[in-house]
Amino acid sequence: MKYNGSLAKKEREEIFQLFLNNNKLKFSDIEKALNKDNTIRSNMIAYHIEKMQEDGLLEKKGFYYYLTKNAERCIPVFPHIIGTEMSPLPVALVAITNSNHILLIKRNKRPYKGYWSLIGGKILLEENIEEASLRLVKQKTGLEGSFISTNAVMHEHVEGDNMIKHSFMLFFTKVQVDTITCKKSEHGELQWFSPEEIASLNIIPSDLWLINHKLSRTVEIKQIVLYEHKGNLERFNLV
Repeated sequence: MKYNGSLAKKEREEIFQLFLNNNKLKFSDIEKALNKDNTIRSNMIAYHIEKMQEDGLLEKKGFYYYLTKNAERCIPVFPHIIGTEMSPLPVALVAITNSNHILLIKRNKRPYKGYWSLIGGKILLEENIEEASLRLVKQKTGLEGSFISTNAVMHEHVEGDNMIKHSFMLFFTKVQVDTITCKKSEHGELQWFSPEEIASLNIIPSDLWLINHKLSRTVEIKQIVLYEHKGNLERFNLV
């Protein structure tokens, strides 16, 4: 039987999926689970396991295989990675303020290409909302700022072609900066606007609504930290 790239990917996904229900597996356990219909040879299973070890997904201790620490981080988003399920993307949307002006960007990438918008981007795995907001401000404008508040949490759908095209969890925040001198951004044109000027722009409608209705409001966001050791949840903190 010929093994092409897509099939190899599928088989490695199946191996990874076995570890969603098992902390550790012997080669014989993996072989038995994957070879129910005698369609995958043992040497090909060994090949995929070896490649997954090279890629830092699996490690072997004694007779058992385990997910590596980095691979463990993929467990909650595994269906998203392989495309069987899609989840809303957590995004920080930052109102960068100086005096009575807000810094906006004219997007040069899809989605929303050509629209003015708040500075925004993905919240990374290691970040809280404040850290993500300050990183995005620095990364996309070159400005150093002070985090002021989280102002709203919204769920946004983009519908088109009779489907949900995009889905975002928006964390609308405010960061204050002391200077208006920005770096040139690869993400689009940066410009300061007064609230009156913003109203006449070709701006993402939901961003305009947030500026008009939520800029002076705040919400409390608590961060939950669960501490895990060897598969056991040992303690819990609210930050």
